[in-house]
Amino acid sequence: MSEHVAHDQENSSHAADKLQVEPDYVPRKAADVLELDMEDGLIVYNHDSSLVHHLNPSAALVWRICDGEASVTQLSAEVAEEYSLVRQNVQRDLQGLVAELDALGLVEDARPSTA
Repeated sequence: MSEHVAHDQENSSHAADKLQVEPDYVPRKAADVLELDMEDGLIVYNHDSSLVHHLNPSAALVWRICDGEASVTQLSAEVAEEYSLVRQNVQRDLQGLVAELDALGLVEDARPSTA
C-alpha cells in the first residue's frame, strides 16, 4: 500500500474508518493491470496479485480517468462539473475510491518522488 493512503479521522463515529488518499495524489493505472470492458462496468486483473476485480460503472469511470496527469482534486472538479455534482462530495468519494484502488495495487501515485 502506498504511504499516501491515510485513515480519515473526520467520521470516526462510523463503525470503521475509511481509507483516503491525499487530495494531491495523482492516480495512474499500475502497469501490470489488464482490463476488460463489460456492460455493467469493468473487470480488472492485477497480474502481480493474480486477483480479479469487478468495477461498477461509477468506479469504471474513475478508473478510466486515472492517467497520471491530474490530481484527485483536479479529477473531482472535472467529474463534478461534467455531472453537475457537489465537488466536495465527489472529492471525498474519489479520495476513498482511489485509496481502495491503491490498496489493491491497481493504481499508483504518479507524483515525482521527493525522497
